[in-house]
Amino acid sequence: MILADKSRKLYKETFGSEGTRIFYSHGRLELIGNHTDHQGGACLVSGVNLGITAAVSTNKDGAVRFVSEGYAPFMFHTDELQKKKGELGTTLALCKGVLFKMKEMGYKVGGFTCALVSDLPSGSGLSSSAAVEALICEIVDVLYNKGKMSPMDKAVVSQFAEREYFGKPCGLLDQIGVCYGGVVYVNFNQEGKTYVEPLPYKLTLVPVLVNTGGSHAGLTHLYASIPEDMFSVARNLLGVEKLSDCTMREFLERVCVPCDGVSERAKLRAQHYYDECRRVEDCRKALKEGDSSTFLQSIRMSQESSKGLLGNTMVPGQYQKSPQQAVDIANTIIGKGACRIMGGGFAGSILCFVYPDDLKGFVAGMSKYYGKDAVTPLQIEEGGAKEVR
Repeated sequence: MILADKSRKLYKETFGSEGTRIFYSHGRLELIGNHTDHQGGACLVSGVNLGITAAVSTNKDGAVRFVSEGYAPFMFHTDELQKKKGELGTTLALCKGVLFKMKEMGYKVGGFTCALVSDLPSGSGLSSSAAVEALICEIVDVLYNKGKMSPMDKAVVSQFAEREYFGKPCGLLDQIGVCYGGVVYVNFNQEGKTYVEPLPYKLTLVPVLVNTGGSHAGLTHLYASIPEDMFSVARNLLGVEKLSDCTMREFLERVCVPCDGVSERAKLRAQHYYDECRRVEDCRKALKEGDSSTFLQSIRMSQESSKGLLGNTMVPGQYQKSPQQAVDIANTIIGKGACRIMGGGFAGSILCFVYPDDLKGFVAGMSKYYGKDAVTPLQIEEGGAKEVR
């Protein structure tokens, strides 16, 4: 939700004056399409009604002054945007990366002062980093470019900042979900371009986020292993750049062929890719037709594939507080609904789709295990990052 008063208060406490404008950037939900984006596959993603609010004022001295609730403020100048190894993994790196890429793409950049507050749960998988990136994009775009940037340009800038400056390997899905809002179908290999199609959400199902409390710290190598494995299959077994450059039939014809440098785990992960893309298409159709039954069945199958083929529903040997444990618990009380892991995996959240009549009991049941604050019914948020007042 928009936390205007709270962001203004932080601004005044930190900088001693008033933030004159309010900007907001929501998080995102990966509805289905787990680890398909980096292979040129298809996904469904949406905005969500939790996010980051910023009180903002312009500067004339070319400095960016930045504070986020709970963290020390920092400052840098817009003529000092070079990447620094010691800044990897920091919000400072994200901010500098956004401005660098915007400038490289021909957009104007300039100074500003901002104070950020958030209601995105820590470690929830709602992509707080993408929300920060999109927020900075929007602030600079509105202040210095009259809001000319397209949602796709904002997504590209945001992904660059996360990959090149923050140091986290990621596809473009998180950034598209944050920069577009609503429900969108994304195909990363539509005639060599990224195709984005807005979709209605007419299902009666209520999305519910369950934050397992597990930490993502130290798991980057596990996330990175998934695209590495898929790329190894594409390049070494199939002779193409990425899996979308080869059909599922061609993959199945070669999957049993011994190949140096391609593990059996990698082949399983490639199988997940092809199956998951097909499920995305089924869900795309289901959303258009208001078909809850098909949608839910695809969600269940996606979870089983993430567990059995992709292998990202828990850190090996760490079942407690894992997404897999949360799914197992949820399936005992969700009624006719369905749930699946969300995001990169290994830790973080699960996304559940619950019928309204079952919602109260489901929230109460999951809250017994994870606490009331960790179980959150959600709404689809439209519009992407924006100035709100």
